[in-house]
Amino acid sequence: MAETVRRKASLRDVAAEYFSRRPSEEYMKPLVRVLTLGVARNYMLLDHVLRRGGYGPPSNSTRWMLARVAVFEALSGKLKPSRARSLAEKAGVDAEWLLSLRGSRPSDHVKGLGGLERLSVLYSFPRWLLEELAAARIPRLEELLRALNRDPVRWLRFPHTRLSFEELAQRLTAYGVKLRRDKDLPDVAEVVAGASTVTRTREYMDGLIVLQDKASALVSWVASPAGRLVHDPTAGAAIKASHSLWLGARYVVAGDVKPQRLGEAVRTLTRLHLRHAADVVVGDARAPYLRAADAVIVDPPCSDVGRLQYEPEVKMWLTRGDVKFFRRLQLRMLAAQLEAARPGTHVVYSVCTLTRSETIWVIRRVLERVPYAELVKHEPFIGEPVPGLPLAQRMLPHLHRTQGFFIAVFRRM
Repeated sequence: MAETVRRKASLRDVAAEYFSRRPSEEYMKPLVRVLTLGVARNYMLLDHVLRRGGYGPPSNSTRWMLARVAVFEALSGKLKPSRARSLAEKAGVDAEWLLSLRGSRPSDHVKGLGGLERLSVLYSFPRWLLEELAAARIPRLEELLRALNRDPVRWLRFPHTRLSFEELAQRLTAYGVKLRRDKDLPDVAEVVAGASTVTRTREYMDGLIVLQDKASALVSWVASPAGRLVHDPTAGAAIKASHSLWLGARYVVAGDVKPQRLGEAVRTLTRLHLRHAADVVVGDARAPYLRAADAVIVDPPCSDVGRLQYEPEVKMWLTRGDVKFFRRLQLRMLAAQLEAARPGTHVVYSVCTLTRSETIWVIRRVLERVPYAELVKHEPFIGEPVPGLPLAQRMLPHLHRTQGFFIAVFRRM
């Protein structure tokens, strides 16, 4: 965990590197996953408890990380005396104090705090981030924070015009995978059981399954790609680009500024047997290189607040300065694509975050900067209308059981 924060890297990637060097310790993976995710989701609460116990100041050193682990185990009620003594010595805390925490509830440790300060400590979200979410007028904010601190609902998509939901569900039953049909999108299903097995099925290897959140899949539906030339200048692993092809796009140009990401795109398109229908291009979305597209999907880098269920460690290093950097980058990418587009082109802007800076602020600044672009209605509209921007929609984990996502569509006049 200390290495994850130091490098601002994915906890999953750092853990994979660790266990690749220590294959004899792979039996510990489930325990390590529970502890690291638990600490990342609750790090501010754990720091608050440690400070009340006379320890601190907080840091991201290995020793302090271990102290967080010890307090997390104690609050979960699973800390045994022998384990407490072992952890206490290495973490520099008192074993008896650790054991005294057993049986207490998180709410016991935030008594006397109120408003955003209470929510900040209880759910371990920096105060500035809560201010951003409050400014975005997220309904039932505490429920959102609670949802973002839980494991996500898992979703997949499949080529519904070639394979029915019933047939796919029946096939996957043999692997212990259970699906539930989605009521909104015909090619999306919820993975009710066996999510970890999906990528080992024959159907996945044959290119009939893509693991993708429902909110992310909504983006390609909104782009209405059927019969169109679709440009995705921020394609990454080509998840949305490949979906556009499944939905009938005539051709897709998938670009990314990072060549290594396009290696992932090629692998995705190849597995799905779509490589023949897409060009993969190294390019910067801030410097448009394609002007002939009928539809453009701009899904730029963001703070990933909507993905905290998957990557809670992001909370431990994300700053207000990062969000300001992302919003400037998003504004430049979106404005550049709109300026380069032909009249009549639809440009979809989507981000897996919910901050006001990266959603409402970006849209309003783009409309000021590009007067010949307009925000337009789009379908399907299955999320929540955004206050102040009723033509935009957002998907919220506590309301829609998806990632947090924001989607708006522009038309180049």
